[in-house]
Amino acid sequence: MANIPVVFKTFSQYNITHNNLVSYVGGGYYMLFNFYEYIRKDLEIKKTYLKSAENEIAEKNLVLLQLSSLLNSILLVLFYIITPFIIKGWTITLQHILFLPAALLFFGISTAYAKTGRRDKKVITRACLAFEVVLFAFVISIDVFPYPDAPSSFLPLLFIAFPALFILRFRQMFTVMFLVEVIYVSSVMQVKNKLMAENDIFNSVVAFIFSMTVAHVILKLRAEDHNTRSRYKRLSMLDSLTGIPNKKACENAIAHYLEKNSPSYSALLFLDLDDFKKINDSIGHSAGDRLLEETGKLLFKSFRASDLIGRVGGDEFMILITDYHDTEDALKRKCTALQRALQQIMQNYGIQTSCSIGAILAAGQSLNFHTAYALADKCLYEAKASGKNKCVVRTLAGDGTDGGGTPDGL
Repeated sequence: MANIPVVFKTFSQYNITHNNLVSYVGGGYYMLFNFYEYIRKDLEIKKTYLKSAENEIAEKNLVLLQLSSLLNSILLVLFYIITPFIIKGWTITLQHILFLPAALLFFGISTAYAKTGRRDKKVITRACLAFEVVLFAFVISIDVFPYPDAPSSFLPLLFIAFPALFILRFRQMFTVMFLVEVIYVSSVMQVKNKLMAENDIFNSVVAFIFSMTVAHVILKLRAEDHNTRSRYKRLSMLDSLTGIPNKKACENAIAHYLEKNSPSYSALLFLDLDDFKKINDSIGHSAGDRLLEETGKLLFKSFRASDLIGRVGGDEFMILITDYHDTEDALKRKCTALQRALQQIMQNYGIQTSCSIGAILAAGQSLNFHTAYALADKCLYEAKASGKNKCVVRTLAGDGTDGGGTPDGL
């Protein structure tokens, strides 16, 4: 209790009141909270990037491994040729001799693996880490052991260049560099004299800290660049009015699915809005836009996330129901339910409308996109020819051709 007046006396000397103290504490807490939020968002951005772009990263790392090992080999050859003219009395050591074939070995392995067409993410990451370990091992052996009375030349430079070599998780880069730093410091302290060792250790610690800062910045920039490109790519694949994939994105996705899943158990639907031009001309384009928007929302709600939907024309929509093992009658009922739901939704806006649907059902047939497109389009044509608000559903024959069918309607 006796110390309390002294404390407040000290505060009063600096004109620190209770309110000021609360303000300082609150400001400090606010700064800490902002820093925490920055770290959290930064980690989230990097985590999203490393997960969503893992295939792209693997491809880039493989190319970087080829390039790094090749450039390393070329630089070593130039080093062997130029160094004797610059440093008189310099002689090549065993470490120098073994370094070149080691670099060429990584170049040969990475090139051979690239030609196989395989891109195993774990294999590529391990190969990149192995190359870094070998690279650091040779650099340490060259910087420390042959020349105990000379300062280290290469390790600080390699530390600085390290973050740009490959695209790795921050903890992977930190782990490698921390272990390298520990081994390097231990080696220098044992081999070099005290003054030289202190100089080398200081340079390596500064390079280590700088490298970690650069690694953080580079990974952050890569993540932000990828996220920006992904966002623009997603926007370019969406129809701006309905919010669902556009024609190119939808058709590419369906073609890819049918190619990867053959024989196929799926259903392809074509939906066409009846008298869409008449609605635009008689009620106005705002009503037509509303109809398209509500159709997009209805399709988005009516199908699973694994199904593929898109707007493929002014008033046409395409849907691929993936992994579909139900009957033709069940598909007809789903089409009829879609027609009724669309009518009900648009009646709420005072718009009388309907839609025609043509659909094909593949039950284990091999099917490509162009064949499926043509058959579903034929069903849609027959549905529209038989009147408005009709649907034609056909099951493909064993050879993937049209199995026949009749139009249904409300």
